[in-house]
Amino acid sequence: MSHSPSAVSTATPARIPRAAGPRVSELDGLRGIAILLVLFFHFTPASGPLFFLAHFFQTGWMGVDLFFVLSGYLITGILLDSVGHPHYYRNFIIRRSLRIFPLYYACLVLYCFLTFFPTPIRVHDFLGVGGASWYLFYLGNLKAFLQNAYPAAAILTPLWSLQVEEQFYLSFPFIVSAVSRRRLGVILAASVLLALVLRIGLVAAMPANKLGTYLLMPCRMDALAMGGLIAVAQRECPEQLRRRWIGWLTACAAATFVLVCLRATVTPWSDLMRTLGFTAIDLAFAGLVVILVSWRRPFLLALCRTRPLVYIGTISYGLYLLHIPALTVVRRWITPALKIAPDGSAQLFVSMAVAIAAASVSWWVFESQILKLKNRFTL
Repeated sequence: MSHSPSAVSTATPARIPRAAGPRVSELDGLRGIAILLVLFFHFTPASGPLFFLAHFFQTGWMGVDLFFVLSGYLITGILLDSVGHPHYYRNFIIRRSLRIFPLYYACLVLYCFLTFFPTPIRVHDFLGVGGASWYLFYLGNLKAFLQNAYPAAAILTPLWSLQVEEQFYLSFPFIVSAVSRRRLGVILAASVLLALVLRIGLVAAMPANKLGTYLLMPCRMDALAMGGLIAVAQRECPEQLRRRWIGWLTACAAATFVLVCLRATVTPWSDLMRTLGFTAIDLAFAGLVVILVSWRRPFLLALCRTRPLVYIGTISYGLYLLHIPALTVVRRWITPALKIAPDGSAQLFVSMAVAIAAASVSWWVFESQILKLKNRFTL
């Protein structure tokens, strides 16, 4: 980080954040921004004093892309720094399992339990023939593509992005350990191009099926690969990363931001967005990550290190899994009990409070306790 006017030419080598060690607060803050985008996308009412925000937060679905880029950056960095460890594969798989599986499967158990009560969850969608197995084996996104429909139970919908990540990381540790860092960079760059080509081909071959380009791992791996490229470049050519990449990545980020502001109704379903759009958004978020971890401007670091944002980022996994159930509870029971106008502004704040409370309980009582076991499997 440099405080001089010529930040690009005089910046000192940046600390390389490692998720396998102590938490990196600025990346937690960026993760907090990502989950807040998703929450506002689902929670912002179409009426009331805050209705004008609804149009802007229709772009909140892009928060998932920011999650993908961050995940690709952090996981690739962990793997690169751990190659050669005597228990490289075992420890990586166990550590990822301890982070992802407990709450994921706990939520599936909760959903099974709720199907026996008069809730919006539909029993046949989750417990029907072959229904649960798709989610148990992280294949719910493939099921949605084959059926060309989201799950009838809305609370199952967010699981698709977790399934994309797990499918990507199923073979990724083996690739990282088998090739040089520069060869890995080539593979990741090719993955970005391949995802774009696959989406274009899918739009041309199956124009009526709009979910494939959005939900399938091969079509979304460009965001994960871009994050991985940043991790490789940060270790192999940190100066070039600062001097050459920051300029054009910042331009991509600025252009995408302007597009969002001018077209506040941008959705993931237009042909342009389903092809070039996803890649442009991912480039913008990659630029944001590069600026944060390599350029390290004091203002951006201070923003992403604010305690509320860091805390939201810390509990973001629970927030992502629990925010739709929280919204369901608010709409079905709390809103009528408090006589809150449906879809009004008050419901936004109540939904936020309930979701954050649920995720906080999950973090302090459940997730953080299980994560202590990761210390036995260091990388």
